[in-house]
Amino acid sequence: MKRQLWVAVATLVLCACGGDTVQVRGKITDQEGTQGQSQGVQAFAGQGLGGSGTVSAASKVQVNSVGANGALTLLAEAEISAQGSYTVDVPAGEERLVIQAVDDSGAVVASALLDASGEAGDTATAPPMDSESSLEAEVFVQMVAQGAQAAQTDTVDLRARINAKMAAAAQQGASTREAVQARVKALAESIRAAQEAEIRAYAKAGVQTSQSALFEAELEASAKLNAALDAGTATEAAYQEFHASLAAAAEKLGAKAQEQAQAESSASVAFRATAKARLSGQDVQPLLDASLRSAASAEAGASGAALTAILKAAAATDEATQQASTAAASLRSSVSAAATASAAAQAFASFSASVATGSDVKATVLGSYVGANVSNQLALSTAVQATLAAGATLDTALDAAVDAAVTGTQTDVTKLATGVADAYAAYASAVKAQATALSAFGPRATPAVEVLLIAEGSFRLHTLTE
Repeated sequence: MKRQLWVAVATLVLCACGGDTVQVRGKITDQEGTQGQSQGVQAFAGQGLGGSGTVSAASKVQVNSVGANGALTLLAEAEISAQGSYTVDVPAGEERLVIQAVDDSGAVVASALLDASGEAGDTATAPPMDSESSLEAEVFVQMVAQGAQAAQTDTVDLRARINAKMAAAAQQGASTREAVQARVKALAESIRAAQEAEIRAYAKAGVQTSQSALFEAELEASAKLNAALDAGTATEAAYQEFHASLAAAAEKLGAKAQEQAQAESSASVAFRATAKARLSGQDVQPLLDASLRSAASAEAGASGAALTAILKAAAATDEATQQASTAAASLRSSVSAAATASAAAQAFASFSASVATGSDVKATVLGSYVGANVSNQLALSTAVQATLAAGATLDTALDAAVDAAVTGTQTDVTKLATGVADAYAAYASAVKAQATALSAFGPRATPAVEVLLIAEGSFRLHTLTE
């Protein structure tokens, strides 16, 4: 028999951990995912990434830790009910676990990440297993196989960077397990580059943190998301709360909204450059496009949040604050609705124009904030033009950083992350120098410079979307 109908679930804990266990419950699904539902692409079971037929194929779950080179160590296993539910006792205090659903032959049909098991005696909820969660788990294992340290990898951030569109596209046109794995390896390399670039960008901005520190600060957000998804809570609301909690966690570690935006911009370039180099060819174009749009979505959220935070802290007028909120909301919705990566890039161009770089500077968010008029608009326009020039220089520096670190066969992750962070730091210095030109605006000069940084610094190097 494939498995018995729901009985008292047998759980086997394979380590000598006494009573120090956590009861983890979860479920297997036939779905593609929850974050950013895919459009018209049907996932399929059979390549280890979940999808249609997963529930009927799965017979038990196995909980694994991830060691050097991506090696899995089995910690516990349990039977799965006919409806796809399971309960398994897992050692307490474990982090970054991979839960796999296997069939009667032992082949993996789906998987998911459990960021933390919790303290002894607790109960924990795992994210529902689907194509999205399966891709997240496989990418994490591959990141460690490529040389990343499991304990230094932020799996919460990884889950935020992969969505259902990417999961569906990862299987589209891939008829073999080897083809799927090649795509998993490309995404693993891309996310490694993004995470290292983010940390180096933070350091350039004076924020000393690490992926492991961010991970620990984000665990509460991860647990709440798991519970919401398991309960069937409206996914859009669940993810809105999740992303807001990630931003709050970074702020607790000393990263203000504008520093988060700059770090996400660096991460975005590193991710997009690596993905474009690794995912070449017509058969992987859907995955590349979905990946670039995912990066755009993350950057849109960070840039929009930074813009509104800057004006709130500067005690801007209601008119300027509302104008900024409208620009941020329009960016997020336009990127979310973008059917292609180039459309997402156009959304950022429109955002930049509405915030600061439009032909009529008085009508922009920046113009509204500083009170631009006929007598002072020349100084403001001069600063805007200097920022546009700094943006062009930034693109040149980013191109050089990518060319120096990314080849047709591999990415020097550290060199790429360093080059990208250095390019953005130089850009920030050039824009901040405009504070002198804006001195006529008094205390509004510094916030104005921060607005310029966000307006022109977001989603740079558009050649990566072409």
